[in-house]
Amino acid sequence: METGRIVEIVVTIAGIVIVISSFWFLSVKKMTANFVVIWEIIGVALVMLGGTFRLSVWGTMIYEDGEHLAICISVAGLFICYQFSLVVSSLLMKNHEMAMEVSMLLQEKNETFKIPEKDLLIILPVKNEEKNIRKLLEQLFCPEIGKIADVLCVNDGSKDRSGQVIDEYPCIQIRNIFGLGYGSSLQLGYKYALRKGYQYVIQMDADGQHDVCNIPLIYQKLTANDGNGRSADIVLASRFMEGSSEFKVSALKKFAFWLFRFMIYVLSGRKIADPTTGLQGLSRKAFAYYSQYNNFDHQYPDANMVLQMLLLKFQVAEIPAVMHVRKDGKSMHSGLEPVWYMPRMFLNVLAVVFRIKGLKIF
Repeated sequence: METGRIVEIVVTIAGIVIVISSFWFLSVKKMTANFVVIWEIIGVALVMLGGTFRLSVWGTMIYEDGEHLAICISVAGLFICYQFSLVVSSLLMKNHEMAMEVSMLLQEKNETFKIPEKDLLIILPVKNEEKNIRKLLEQLFCPEIGKIADVLCVNDGSKDRSGQVIDEYPCIQIRNIFGLGYGSSLQLGYKYALRKGYQYVIQMDADGQHDVCNIPLIYQKLTANDGNGRSADIVLASRFMEGSSEFKVSALKKFAFWLFRFMIYVLSGRKIADPTTGLQGLSRKAFAYYSQYNNFDHQYPDANMVLQMLLLKFQVAEIPAVMHVRKDGKSMHSGLEPVWYMPRMFLNVLAVVFRIKGLKIF
């Protein structure tokens, strides 16, 4: 076999191995989604390069100069970088888990343990929301909400005065030792709720988009039993059901909602109107599961977590919600972030199915 043909085979096989192994490591929680997206792109590029190597300018130069060894060395270098990304991913995951525990311990050090008088905890991940958090907290401490729920603010390394504003209100504040991200802040809230003995959790954004009028309705749905004596484990507050308030979204987001609705329906048989809603209620069974290591996406827990819980036979319900457009501050989905979010969530959704249905990892 001629040397050029060997190079083509090596490059193609390297690409295929990278594509398959990256998805595998995402499924078994050994590589973060950010790294996986990068390596999937590289893997596909290598497969395409291997198939068109003789036709490319680069390939012609390699053949003319006889530098076949260079391409083999490059492939070897790629695999070294791949191993490095696995190590970094493992360190990042463990670092997040350890940071959550340290943040929790620092909070508990200055807090006297007592059994909560209320069974509902409202969790607010907060990051640089100085302009929005005050109005939201004022609404949360109105008599209607205050009599049924405690409020936990997880301050995710805010650089503005969010922390000082939170301290003005009778709520619990956990300060992450550094910015852990939206998912880890939520998971920290679940861990806190589990340790303190709360029975229900409602998570909502701190940017003012989630109207507090939804809280009693979510709580009512969580505590109600159906005709068979079962209650919901997860209640999704939807922007796109009959009875929901009007909520305008961009064309790109509309496509994302359609895609993830379609994927969830095909993979689970359930129609979910708003699979990316951040306003959710959870029973103790649900947030106890989420609080465990590797059971929750520490970056962007959205449609992938909804599908995961459906496949695990948790009871998921939806209710129409009232939501508003953000008025101040910067959204975590602003700029080009939605473009990056799409392939990451797409791969995460597929990985959830493979992990649960294929690998039987629960």
